[in-house]
Amino acid sequence: MTKRWIYLTALFVAFTLRASPPVGAVVQDSHYDAAKQIITFNLLNTSHKDISAYSMRVLVRHPDGTVGTWEYGGDFLPHMIDTGSGAFAAGSVFTVDVPVGEQQVQSASALVDVVVYADDSADVLNESVFEYIASARKGRVVGLQKANELLQAALADPDDPHPSITVAAKLKALAKQYETSPPKGYEDAGLGLLDAATNISNAPKSPTGRRDKEDAYLQALIKRHQEHIALMLPHAQLTKGVTP
Repeated sequence: MTKRWIYLTALFVAFTLRASPPVGAVVQDSHYDAAKQIITFNLLNTSHKDISAYSMRVLVRHPDGTVGTWEYGGDFLPHMIDTGSGAFAAGSVFTVDVPVGEQQVQSASALVDVVVYADDSADVLNESVFEYIASARKGRVVGLQKANELLQAALADPDDPHPSITVAAKLKALAKQYETSPPKGYEDAGLGLLDAATNISNAPKSPTGRRDKEDAYLQALIKRHQEHIALMLPHAQLTKGVTP
């Protein structure tokens, strides 16, 4: 297939939110690659602060007249906590590749409608997405807290042959249960549960039974979870700045 580039219209042309207050990031430029079936958006951080999460509303028009629109974004906070870096820095450009599938694209545009800053303030033009970001961050914390609770109980049980296997299985079962019927406060805990389950599954295990290496790994993981909880929890309390 011959590569075909369609340069896209500016950010505010395709949206009726043109008169909305500006947020701290804009789409600087973008293009469509038919061969790779992606639209690449280059976002510019126009604020004086680092950005820890964003979301944008993408609108795509197809040659057959149909229109698709959806939200696309990301939260850099987990990576920022893991590495101490990774924020969308003030004045920098962040490239986002949005998959669009096999259907051809006639034109496309995007509007950044939520920006969350590293200082936990936020510009909000889409309330539901903002609430989801805050809820997902709280869910990660709750998931890690639940993982630690189960780990401590399993480690305290001398008859448990492999605490890592026991807890990972319980966390995966809880994540599946929470998809359909989460208890109050656990609505978005599934991702945190699954992340913890993956790390717990990596514990060294002896085929002959429980060994000190497995316990030591899990004890260290509990401590790491506690550190992540302490770092992440303040960033789940967000303050809205710009609103419609």
